[in-house]
Amino acid sequence: MGVQRRRTRRIALAALLSCFALSAPFSAQAQQTGALCAEQTAKHERLNGIPKHLLDAISIVESGRWDSERRASIAWPWTVMAEGKGRFLPTKEAAIAEVRALKAKGVRNIDVGCMQINLHYHPDAFDNLEEAFDPAHNVAYAARFLKNLHASTGHWPTAASYYHSQTPELAARYREKLMAAWDAVTNTPGTFAALSAPPAETRIDPMLARIQEQRRLAAQQREERQRQLAADREETRKIAEAYRKARLAEYMLRKQERAARLEVKG
Repeated sequence: MGVQRRRTRRIALAALLSCFALSAPFSAQAQQTGALCAEQTAKHERLNGIPKHLLDAISIVESGRWDSERRASIAWPWTVMAEGKGRFLPTKEAAIAEVRALKAKGVRNIDVGCMQINLHYHPDAFDNLEEAFDPAHNVAYAARFLKNLHASTGHWPTAASYYHSQTPELAARYREKLMAAWDAVTNTPGTFAALSAPPAETRIDPMLARIQEQRRLAAQQREERQRQLAADREETRKIAEAYRKARLAEYMLRKQERAARLEVKG
């Protein structure tokens, strides 16, 4: 227990020092660290045929840290997201220690690195935490994942939106963030949606098509439920009417039987 308490105190002290370090303006060393993600996103965009700046924009949405000197968000390689809270650690070692501390508490849903790869949903992405926080490995895995999404959608903006989630509403909100990051990185507003778009006469946004299809199915299900309710009500009415007629017939029969008995007695 004493060893565990000392370890907990060291982790808490490291986290406190991290807060102080990250509250200060970017140092020269921090600026060099901030370039690590950008170097790898540019490299893997070229290697994988991904549109220029697309991985970069995703990394900024995922792990962007504000640089007051540049007045821009910089993807930070030592970023950890868990329990709804983002953590920008000063070093790779501190980031690894943070993840280990989270896992020791039983936390499993943890995003790490430049591209915020989720260790729970991508358990085979890395051999270890050292590799997970290596910008080259982290971005390389993200590039393969994005490329596979593009292979299934045929549309880069949709693939980039699905990088976060394939739930339409979540993907749509993420896409808005991506568009803003894309505009800032490329300085060409309005070009994100046109990435690898098909000809105008056949242009269909797969994500929009999916949302529309889900809405159509939901409307169809509502109509079917309404028809079923109407059918149930009609069936209930018929049963009630049949019951009423049966009781009336029973009453008339008893009445006739009483009349017959009275006639016999008379």
